[in-house]
Amino acid sequence: MLDYKLVTILEGMIIIQEAVISFFEKLKSASRLYKLIAFAAISVILVLVSVFSSGVKLTYNLIYDGNVFANVSSKSVYNEAVELASAQLADSNSVLDNLEIKSVVTINGKFSSAKEASQLILQNNPGVCNGFEVRVDDTVVGYVSTFEEFETLKNNRLNAFNIEGATCTSSFSASVTANNAFFSSKNLSKQSDIEAAFAKLDVQTVAITDTTYSVKYETTVKKDSSKKAGYEKVLTQGSNGTNRTVKEVTYLNGQAVSEPKVSTTVVKAPVTEVVVVGTKNVYVTSAPQNAASSGFKWPLGVKGVITGEYNERRNSGKYHAGVDIGVPVGTSVIAVKSGTVEAVGYDSDYGYYVLIDHGNGLKTRYAHNKTNTVSKGQNVSAGQLIALSGNSGRSTGPHLHFEVIVNGTRTNPGYYINLK
Repeated sequence: MLDYKLVTILEGMIIIQEAVISFFEKLKSASRLYKLIAFAAISVILVLVSVFSSGVKLTYNLIYDGNVFANVSSKSVYNEAVELASAQLADSNSVLDNLEIKSVVTINGKFSSAKEASQLILQNNPGVCNGFEVRVDDTVVGYVSTFEEFETLKNNRLNAFNIEGATCTSSFSASVTANNAFFSSKNLSKQSDIEAAFAKLDVQTVAITDTTYSVKYETTVKKDSSKKAGYEKVLTQGSNGTNRTVKEVTYLNGQAVSEPKVSTTVVKAPVTEVVVVGTKNVYVTSAPQNAASSGFKWPLGVKGVITGEYNERRNSGKYHAGVDIGVPVGTSVIAVKSGTVEAVGYDSDYGYYVLIDHGNGLKTRYAHNKTNTVSKGQNVSAGQLIALSGNSGRSTGPHLHFEVIVNGTRTNPGYYINLK
């Protein structure tokens, strides 16, 4: 770049160049030798002038706040650049008022095109923000500085209606877009303004719940009359299955507007457990019959069938800690001796049970009941109804599981009641 002094020098050189050309015309009438000498000298001068003056142009600097940010080749290019820049402003062209230009002389300089200069005008103007214009349908609702800010504000509104535990896809009832734009920094929107515009829009949410759950296997009992009652063996080990249920519901502003679309598929089918049980019966006499003068009454109001003996090894590998007496569901279960009810409840193995403390470290348990008729802490007498027999808990058929516990150790009930 050169300053204004070069303009004067350039003009002087042009005048000299024209004078030399005029002088060269006058040499036509001079002698041959003189012509040759003058021609050579003038040619050298012309070459120097041409070399010095070639590439020298009068151009324009574009300036903001004293800082040069671009150079254009002519005033017309500058005017075109300003028009292009103004046309790109999304709100107002008043922010271009502080743009200055200054003419300078350049030698072999590089110049910005009108299009390039228009972008530099917008990018360097301190009053212009290069951000995003937010539209709802065809209406501008504000301006944000980054696309991330737009996405955050938009998703805050859309996610406000998400359904807990579901995968949700939400959309506005109107077209919501953010387009890159130049605009006045003073028109940058407040976050609350954009939020208010989005809050007016309806939101449709499609919620999908995908649930996988276990399906309990069933148990099939095969009776074997050649095996004594109480015999039990698992032929096929059961295993739980797995199902998958997908439910889809459409919501409008958090309110369901469609019936649930539900589909269930079997991921893994359950395997039925097959158990062989003995049915060869051993009958016992009815109460009261005492063993070793224990004073115990028979724990049931009727005869029963011994379906499981004490200390019998079960298919699970455990030893049977009591005696099983097969009777129909609903048979009266009675206390074998007076005492205090220590516990009444339900257990996954015992089912509904009653535990009675008879004192001196002696307790009895009555399990697999249909229902219990006494409560914890209640005093009971020998022969009193305490439950109705059933098939609850881990049981292969209706029966009473009876235990005798001495000082914390489960003992053979045959020592206390007669088992024939």
